[in-house]
Amino acid sequence: MKRIIAVCMFFCLALPLFTQGTSAAPGVQDIAQDPAMLVGATLSDLVARFGVPKQVKAVRGIAEWQDDVVFIYESGEYYVYLDRVWQIRVKTAYGVKEGDPRAAVNRVLGEGRDFEGYSLYQRPSRVWPIMVRINWTSSNRSEGIYIFRSDF
Repeated sequence: MKRIIAVCMFFCLALPLFTQGTSAAPGVQDIAQDPAMLVGATLSDLVARFGVPKQVKAVRGIAEWQDDVVFIYESGEYYVYLDRVWQIRVKTAYGVKEGDPRAAVNRVLGEGRDFEGYSLYQRPSRVWPIMVRINWTSSNRSEGIYIFRSDF
């Protein structure tokens, strides 16, 4: 795991040198409207778009293939497996924001599939199927908005 973090930090520090002059990516407003546009982004895409992350952390999965490196920016947290973003955590997306009551979220996203502590909502697919996961507090307010590849 230390090796993964070291490699990611190398890319964070070195990639801006190689990506100067690349075309501008969608702005923060575009990302807030449809964060799924960054699912599938490469490490170089992230660094070119946002620069060096303010923090990088490792998230251990049950199995080794479920380990992620998370790049943390002001715009959100980007979960990377190998060299691509497969999941994003944001504070607002699709007209929903953290702290919204469940009824308001369902009015905006439609009825989701409810599970213990969270709900899943299908979004229009791009290259792969996309889902939104909303985690709920004990008072039924959203506390986490995740956009991810549901085939992963």
